[in-house]
Amino acid sequence: MATAIAPYGRITDVIVNLKVQQPIPQIGFGNILFVTKTPVPDKDGHGGGVPNNATTTDGLLRSITDTKTGAVYKEYSNIDALALDYDSSTPMYAKAAMYFTQDAASDRVAVLSYPDGKLQDSLGAFWFQDWYFMVFDKDDPTDMALASNICEANLLKFLVVQEESVDAFSAWEGNQYTIDCVHPMDEAMDAGFIGSVASKTVGSATWKFKQINGLTTQDFSSTDFTGINNHHAIAYVMVNGTPETSEGWTSNGEYIDSLHGDTWVKTMVQLNVQKDFQQNDKIAYEKSGIDLLTGTVYNTLDTAWQQGIVLTDDATKKGDFHVEASDRNAQSLQDLSKRHYGGIQFWYHRSGAIHSATINGVVQSDTITSNGGGGASS
Repeated sequence: MATAIAPYGRITDVIVNLKVQQPIPQIGFGNILFVTKTPVPDKDGHGGGVPNNATTTDGLLRSITDTKTGAVYKEYSNIDALALDYDSSTPMYAKAAMYFTQDAASDRVAVLSYPDGKLQDSLGAFWFQDWYFMVFDKDDPTDMALASNICEANLLKFLVVQEESVDAFSAWEGNQYTIDCVHPMDEAMDAGFIGSVASKTVGSATWKFKQINGLTTQDFSSTDFTGINNHHAIAYVMVNGTPETSEGWTSNGEYIDSLHGDTWVKTMVQLNVQKDFQQNDKIAYEKSGIDLLTGTVYNTLDTAWQQGIVLTDDATKKGDFHVEASDRNAQSLQDLSKRHYGGIQFWYHRSGAIHSATINGVVQSDTITSNGGGGASS
């Protein structure tokens, strides 16, 4: 497995640390980033470079170049705009077309073109742009393993990979922010899967049972399908005459909707508290200021409950979460001196979802058999 990666830093005045407590034994939260290597010139120096044909008139929304790496980040509002840079013969077009075909697709796709060998720094330059799911346009096991570890270190965004066999996932197997899809490579299950569900309201949908427009279901032997499940991979299969994604988990067995919900909470707490700083002339370092920030965290978690991210407490009929804050006197002299407040803590109980059921029934019969009670003697 590739070397572990340290998380990226960002410019912010608010740090949210989120620890997942497990039992013992519209910001575009569904936006997609396609990752591709920048073509190099041929031996005569011709060609190469990032395609640059689409304009804002065509539907190019943004284009940013990182001067350190030479990586270029672009956003396109439709497939026609993207096709001006990546025509219908390219893998990029096939992935983007499959994404835009889905009923729940976002209003844009992003493309990161990076020079060979500079994936880590290129992703770092654009990590905090408005995308949350990453897909490679071409199979690239080495860079996929690196990207998986980057997602694992940052605990915020997801890599979605597609291979024909679970054996290809071994380099990153067990990483909880990587989603493995098993499907023939001539159809873009990875992009279609994201488009089918990721942009729905976070917390409102599980990732199992989803239909992907334009994707062909696959037949597996029971042995092979068990192997897919054992590796926490996802297939597209027919169940009772209806196509569906076989599961909704990541490579370590955690459920995508749970982690996506954690991403929403972390991001929105950070965003909403940052707004408090920006929209108030001054937040006093006293009870009123602490109460303001605490209330913002509480309201964010309450919204998370209403969306289905947080479990409902049966007793209170409210969200099963808690927010508490220590007063000014409990803060260190160093924090007081630096005008830093670190006294807010919260926890919440994830809502989860039902993915299977066992139903027990009793059949009442009037037939008397030789083995049944009350039968006649011979």
